[in-house]
Amino acid sequence: MSVSNDKVDLFAQYCVDKLNLESIRYDDEYQSLSVCILDCIYSLRAHYYSCAVPLLNRYAARFLHGDRFAPNETLTDFIGNIEIAGGCVDFANNLLKNRQVLNGVLKSEVCYNLAQKLISININTLQDFQTFQDIDLLENTILSVRGVGYAALNYLFMLAGDPNRCKPDVHIHRCVKEALTCDINDRDCQDLFSQVIVVLNKKYPQLTIRKLDYTIWNIFQARK
Repeated sequence: MSVSNDKVDLFAQYCVDKLNLESIRYDDEYQSLSVCILDCIYSLRAHYYSCAVPLLNRYAARFLHGDRFAPNETLTDFIGNIEIAGGCVDFANNLLKNRQVLNGVLKSEVCYNLAQKLISININTLQDFQTFQDIDLLENTILSVRGVGYAALNYLFMLAGDPNRCKPDVHIHRCVKEALTCDINDRDCQDLFSQVIVVLNKKYPQLTIRKLDYTIWNIFQARK
């Protein structure tokens, strides 16, 4: 069901009142799809700054000359790196030092399977992902990987540069509940953000869904 106009207006007013929309910034963007996948999967159900970021830096130290924003690593390279490390289990244990699972599957294996699935539809680079024309096929391919759900799907698109997606994680839901006094489901979160950005763009033309998501996430993850 589409989000009502009343909820859109209420959330838009909340954003104007509670967020500093004049000074929204965005962190550096990844230049390799492999790092987007690692960030996407290892940030799920985990603390981002104490878990995901150090893990990404360990990967970069081994394979990207210490720079997680380095360009041009292909998914073929990524799969090769996992195999060089001894496979998904050793990659998780010895390099990433993280044995977290999603739906009973090691996150390292989820990353490996996702990379393989994307290669199967001829996506091997970040540019391949960004320019892929059949979005339904791309989304269905990503969602076919065990452990990957709607939030992860949208977050991968965000990390790959899509400005029109939000990641409806726990922090976004907390914000929505605070603004609307009730929560909504993940797909309605995307609908809400899509409609709100149209309203906010009248005053803040540079604002995107991704930037709004990023601002809200940073505020709410910092709350104790």
